[in-house]
Amino acid sequence: MIFLGIGIGYVVAEAVGFATNRRSGTPLQVIGALGVVVAYFVRNLVADNGFVPTNDFGGLLALLAGVVMVINRLRS
Repeated sequence: MIFLGIGIGYVVAEAVGFATNRRSGTPLQVIGALGVVVAYFVRNLVADNGFVPTNDFGGLLALLAGVVMVINRLRS
């Protein structure tokens, strides 16, 4: 599950980087992290687990890994 989070973080970071002509910085890190959080919420709603399930440790770990990946890829 953690590798899926890393993969989502990488894809979101590359999309943000491509859209901004490879710029980096704190505002883009926040935007990328919000993208990963939105992906987590959409995954929960599609899987019919509610908005934030109570016992989703693997999902939260993947969310954390994705946010860390986005922040590292978009660091200036």
